[in-house]
Amino acid sequence: MWKQGEPRLDNSLDFNLVKVVNKLRCQIGRELKHLDITSEQWGVLARLWEQDGLNQKELAEKLLKDQANTTRILDKLVKKGWVQRVDALNDRRAYLIYLTDEGKRIVQEAYPLVFTVKDKVAKGFTDLEIESLKAMLNRVLQNLG
Repeated sequence: MWKQGEPRLDNSLDFNLVKVVNKLRCQIGRELKHLDITSEQWGVLARLWEQDGLNQKELAEKLLKDQANTTRILDKLVKKGWVQRVDALNDRRAYLIYLTDEGKRIVQEAYPLVFTVKDKVAKGFTDLEIESLKAMLNRVLQNLG
Protein backbone atom coordinates (compact mmCIF):
# COMPACT_ATOMS: atom_id res chain seq x y z
CA MET A 1 0.00 0.00 0.00
CA TRP A 2 1.07 3.55 -0.63
CA LYS A 3 1.35 5.68 2.43
CA GLN A 4 0.65 9.33 2.05
CA GLY A 5 3.91 11.23 1.63
CA GLU A 6 5.93 8.16 0.60
CA PRO A 7 5.25 7.38 -3.05
CA ARG A 8 7.87 4.65 -3.59
CA LEU A 9 7.46 3.05 -6.96
CA ASP A 10 9.49 -0.06 -6.14
CA ASN A 11 7.09 -0.92 -3.32
CA SER A 12 3.88 -0.39 -5.28
CA LEU A 13 1.83 -3.36 -6.42
CA ASP A 14 0.92 -1.84 -9.77
CA PHE A 15 4.52 -1.00 -10.70
CA ASN A 16 5.68 -4.49 -9.75
CA LEU A 17 2.92 -6.07 -11.84
CA VAL A 18 4.00 -3.96 -14.82
CA LYS A 19 7.62 -5.01 -14.30
CA VAL A 20 6.63 -8.68 -14.29
CA VAL A 21 4.53 -8.31 -17.46
CA ASN A 22 7.33 -6.45 -19.25
CA LYS A 23 9.90 -9.05 -18.21
CA LEU A 24 7.62 -11.87 -19.40
CA ARG A 25 7.07 -10.17 -22.76
CA CYS A 26 10.81 -9.70 -23.23
CA GLN A 27 11.63 -13.30 -22.33
CA ILE A 28 8.88 -14.74 -24.53
CA GLY A 29 9.94 -12.41 -27.35
CA ARG A 30 13.53 -13.58 -27.01
CA GLU A 31 12.51 -17.25 -27.11
CA LEU A 32 10.32 -16.76 -30.19
CA LYS A 33 12.48 -14.28 -32.11
CA HIS A 34 14.01 -16.89 -34.43
CA LEU A 35 10.47 -17.96 -35.39
CA ASP A 36 9.63 -14.32 -36.25
CA ILE A 37 6.89 -14.18 -33.60
CA THR A 38 6.50 -11.23 -31.23
CA SER A 39 5.00 -11.71 -27.77
CA GLU A 40 1.86 -9.87 -28.92
CA GLN A 41 1.53 -12.13 -31.95
CA TRP A 42 2.05 -15.12 -29.69
CA GLY A 43 -0.91 -14.06 -27.55
CA VAL A 44 -3.17 -14.07 -30.62
CA LEU A 45 -1.83 -17.38 -31.93
CA ALA A 46 -2.13 -19.10 -28.55
CA ARG A 47 -5.68 -17.82 -28.01
CA LEU A 48 -6.72 -19.08 -31.46
CA TRP A 49 -5.06 -22.42 -30.72
CA GLU A 50 -7.34 -22.70 -27.70
CA GLN A 51 -10.41 -21.20 -29.35
CA ASP A 52 -10.20 -21.07 -33.14
CA GLY A 53 -12.88 -19.21 -35.07
CA LEU A 54 -13.38 -16.19 -32.81
CA ASN A 55 -14.48 -12.94 -34.39
CA GLN A 56 -12.12 -9.97 -34.13
CA LYS A 57 -14.12 -8.29 -31.39
CA GLU A 58 -14.18 -11.44 -29.21
CA LEU A 59 -10.48 -11.97 -29.80
CA ALA A 60 -9.68 -8.39 -28.75
CA GLU A 61 -11.80 -8.76 -25.60
CA LYS A 62 -10.16 -12.04 -24.61
CA LEU A 63 -6.69 -10.54 -25.13
CA LEU A 64 -7.63 -7.32 -23.27
CA LYS A 65 -6.58 -5.29 -26.32
CA ASP A 66 -8.36 -2.63 -28.30
CA GLN A 67 -9.75 -3.63 -31.69
CA ALA A 68 -7.37 -1.39 -33.66
CA ASN A 69 -4.30 -3.03 -32.10
CA THR A 70 -5.79 -6.49 -32.61
CA THR A 71 -6.45 -5.66 -36.27
CA ARG A 72 -2.81 -4.58 -36.77
CA ILE A 73 -1.54 -7.81 -35.22
CA LEU A 74 -3.95 -9.88 -37.33
CA ASP A 75 -2.89 -8.06 -40.51
CA LYS A 76 0.71 -9.14 -39.85
CA LEU A 77 -0.32 -12.72 -39.07
CA VAL A 78 -2.43 -12.89 -42.25
CA LYS A 79 0.55 -11.59 -44.25
CA LYS A 80 2.72 -14.36 -42.73
CA GLY A 81 0.09 -16.92 -43.71
CA TRP A 82 -0.56 -18.02 -40.12
CA VAL A 83 -4.19 -16.89 -39.77
CA GLN A 84 -7.06 -16.28 -42.14
CA ARG A 85 -10.16 -14.13 -41.94
CA VAL A 86 -13.40 -15.80 -43.00
CA ASP A 87 -16.65 -13.90 -43.49
CA ALA A 88 -19.09 -14.54 -40.65
CA LEU A 89 -22.29 -16.01 -42.04
CA ASN A 90 -24.57 -14.16 -39.62
CA ASP A 91 -22.86 -10.73 -39.86
CA ARG A 92 -21.43 -9.38 -43.12
CA ARG A 93 -19.37 -6.80 -41.21
CA ALA A 94 -17.58 -9.39 -39.07
CA TYR A 95 -14.81 -11.87 -39.75
CA LEU A 96 -14.03 -15.10 -37.97
CA ILE A 97 -10.33 -15.71 -37.39
CA TYR A 98 -8.82 -19.15 -37.92
CA LEU A 99 -5.32 -20.54 -37.73
CA THR A 100 -4.06 -21.86 -41.05
CA ASP A 101 -2.24 -25.19 -41.25
CA GLU A 102 1.03 -23.23 -41.22
CA GLY A 103 -0.21 -21.25 -38.21
CA LYS A 104 -0.97 -24.48 -36.36
CA ARG A 105 2.50 -25.78 -37.21
CA ILE A 106 4.20 -22.62 -35.91
CA VAL A 107 2.17 -22.72 -32.66
CA GLN A 108 3.24 -26.33 -32.09
CA GLU A 109 6.85 -25.32 -32.69
CA ALA A 110 6.60 -22.30 -30.39
CA TYR A 111 4.79 -23.88 -27.43
CA PRO A 112 7.84 -25.71 -25.99
CA LEU A 113 9.81 -22.45 -26.14
CA VAL A 114 7.10 -20.57 -24.27
CA PHE A 115 6.97 -23.34 -21.66
CA THR A 116 10.65 -22.73 -20.87
CA VAL A 117 9.64 -19.21 -19.81
CA LYS A 118 6.66 -20.56 -17.85
CA ASP A 119 9.02 -22.95 -16.07
CA LYS A 120 11.24 -20.01 -15.08
CA VAL A 121 8.21 -18.16 -13.72
CA ALA A 122 7.15 -21.14 -11.59
CA LYS A 123 10.64 -22.00 -10.35
CA GLY A 124 10.77 -22.25 -6.55
CA PHE A 125 6.99 -22.07 -6.10
CA THR A 126 4.86 -24.94 -4.83
CA ASP A 127 1.71 -25.87 -6.74
CA LEU A 128 -0.32 -24.37 -3.90
CA GLU A 129 1.59 -21.07 -4.09
CA ILE A 130 1.03 -20.91 -7.86
CA GLU A 131 -2.70 -21.52 -7.43
CA SER A 132 -2.83 -18.84 -4.71
CA LEU A 133 -0.99 -16.36 -6.90
CA LYS A 134 -3.33 -17.03 -9.83
CA ALA A 135 -6.34 -16.52 -7.55
CA MET A 136 -4.92 -13.23 -6.27
CA LEU A 137 -4.19 -12.01 -9.80
CA ASN A 138 -7.74 -12.90 -10.83
CA ARG A 139 -8.99 -10.80 -7.91
CA VAL A 140 -6.86 -7.89 -9.13
CA LEU A 141 -8.42 -8.28 -12.59
CA GLN A 142 -11.91 -8.32 -11.07
CA ASN A 143 -11.10 -5.22 -9.01
CA LEU A 144 -10.10 -3.42 -12.19
CA GLY A 145 -13.36 -4.40 -13.87
